[in-house]
Amino acid sequence: MVITYNEEDWIEPSILSIKDLVDEYIVMDSSTDKTPEIVERVKSEHGLNIKLRRIPPGNIVATRNEALKNSSYRWILVWDGDFVLYDDKAKIVRNLIQNLDPRKHYLVYWPMIQLCGDLHHLCGNYIHIEHWLYTWSSRTRYAYIGARDSLIAPLRLYKPIIITEPLGLHIQARKPKRTAIKHLWYKHREYFEKNREDPEKIAREIALNTFGTEDLNEIGKRLIKDIVVNLQEYKGPYPGVLLRYLKTNSYGE
Repeated sequence: MVITYNEEDWIEPSILSIKDLVDEYIVMDSSTDKTPEIVERVKSEHGLNIKLRRIPPGNIVATRNEALKNSSYRWILVWDGDFVLYDDKAKIVRNLIQNLDPRKHYLVYWPMIQLCGDLHHLCGNYIHIEHWLYTWSSRTRYAYIGARDSLIAPLRLYKPIIITEPLGLHIQARKPKRTAIKHLWYKHREYFEKNREDPEKIAREIALNTFGTEDLNEIGKRLIKDIVVNLQEYKGPYPGVLLRYLKTNSYGE
């Protein structure tokens, strides 16, 4: 299950990093960028079983429940368009699944390492743990707990399993231009939504008044530099699929 909104930076390595783990991708996409085109290309080039559905943004709970309805398999992997699995970890997860009692239900947790600003720095709270994998049942659904979408799974039915080693990266980083647009969108969200023009055009207009320049790439580099200045350095490892992707796709330092 992959819910995407403007994930063109990392969606390709994200999808490819789990191709030896999953048998079916349910991609629910509401992007305005090239994310769906990238997903379709990766599907064609690698022969992956990807079901891509275009949906309006906003209701993540309804989207997740709809994805569950469209899933064909008992095991559900919850994945994001900026997650990238470490090399050889698919084998660990598959071996775990194959040795569990197929009559029972499970919630499987493991850490993901979060990178912020760029690919070389850890977020302040860099360990991200959730139930990334679970078995489907008719009593499983998503609902809002406060403002957060949460999996509702009766504990009398499910057994939690915790994998202690990190299995991948959660990349909270974007290319400089996209970093600038995202920053300006958060600061001036009402203006963006009111005008409904090309987001990059609006961002350049606001940037000129805010930063004294329309160069979104330069603004993004400044923002990234400010983000990482007090962060701990990340020294690896990096998934091979991510390194191969970076060789053929420009990413600002």
